[in-house]
Amino acid sequence: MNRLARQFGLGIVGSFMLMPAWAQDLQTVLLVSIDALHPAALQADGAPNLESLKRPGQFTLEGRSVNPPQTLIAHTAMLTGLSPEQGGKQDNNWQPGEPRVAHETLLDFAKKQGFETGYFYAKPKLGYLITPSISSHALARDDGVERAQAFLREPGQRFVFLHLSGLDETGPDSGWLSKDYLDELRYIDRSLAPLLTDVRQRGTYLIVVTSDHAGHERLHGTSHPEDFKLPLLVQASWPLPGIVQDQFSIVRVRPMVQNAMAQLNGETKN
Repeated sequence: MNRLARQFGLGIVGSFMLMPAWAQDLQTVLLVSIDALHPAALQADGAPNLESLKRPGQFTLEGRSVNPPQTLIAHTAMLTGLSPEQGGKQDNNWQPGEPRVAHETLLDFAKKQGFETGYFYAKPKLGYLITPSISSHALARDDGVERAQAFLREPGQRFVFLHLSGLDETGPDSGWLSKDYLDELRYIDRSLAPLLTDVRQRGTYLIVVTSDHAGHERLHGTSHPEDFKLPLLVQASWPLPGIVQDQFSIVRVRPMVQNAMAQLNGETKN
């Protein structure tokens, strides 16, 4: 079943007529990775703020992670656009003091485009993806949303990567898609509400929400098909036709975001 949402009709026509919006440079990019989010959880009517990204917006619930579908390997693929086989991260471990990513990341690209970049993550191992081009970064186990909000209060073009934990603990403890798991998603959804509002109020924006992997029963990171699943939700100041494809791979996040940024900056207007 095709779960890709698209915008049609008068909404598209009206958006193209908003010339002041077209004239304004892209101000804000927010990329959120909700660790261990199973796409089926977004069909449970418990995440209204994430649901708001679908309409207007585009989404697929049929995205796929890398093999193996594990946190650091997947996030490296997400931000570099490289699978493990293509030279991306091949193991799920990193400790402070060890070498960091050697490949260019999406945040490096954003910095070259004139954006100040923020990187806020809930697991120490994601420190592997910190590069010199990141303007502000922090291990933010419990206050990632607040740190992102503070970063966005400063003027100018801002790119934020925000990694949120919680489901990755509830899944193994209580089971993926269990009541406790869905309750945790509701909490995450509520916590994101003020940040989404802030982004939308800063001017021309791009919001992308995805995950690194899912799980099944109380397991993840295995070869089970459920473990590879992930959602992708994209919303912007105006329509970006065709920006999201069904059967989306996590390695396509970087080129997709770069394409969307180019369109929103008027480099490839249709």
